[in-house]
Amino acid sequence: METKLAPGFHVRPGRAVDASAYGQFTGRWSRLFVPLVLSAADVQPGDRVLDVATGTGEAAVALIPAIGASGHLIGADIAPAMLESARSRLKEQTFLPVAANAQVLPFADGIFDAVVCQLGLLIPREVARESRMMWPANPI
Repeated sequence: METKLAPGFHVRPGRAVDASAYGQFTGRWSRLFVPLVLSAADVQPGDRVLDVATGTGEAAVALIPAIGASGHLIGADIAPAMLESARSRLKEQTFLPVAANAQVLPFADGIFDAVVCQLGLLIPREVARESRMMWPANPI
């Protein structure tokens, strides 16, 4: 039995993600709750933000104006092809795509003002781990 997969969601290493397919099937509804994610994170100009499971950069597109030119946004995703798609959408120097597994993020404690995750599936242990990377005054 052969399984048919939608284009853009499943690619072999080295192959391009079809960002338009992702936008058509997932992005069109997921972008509806991006404002709620940003509001909950209370992102401010100049903030250092980690976007876990950034994918094609849907939340990052909205985060860039919120953090402004003085902010920094790390878009982490386990899939390099998704990061390439995010980078093609986000040319700003404030955005840095990083290939990383959400279960073993390579960041030091206390370096982010906010951590957001629009669609990534995280277990509570990873959410707790991400919160330790934020400044102590900024709980999740």
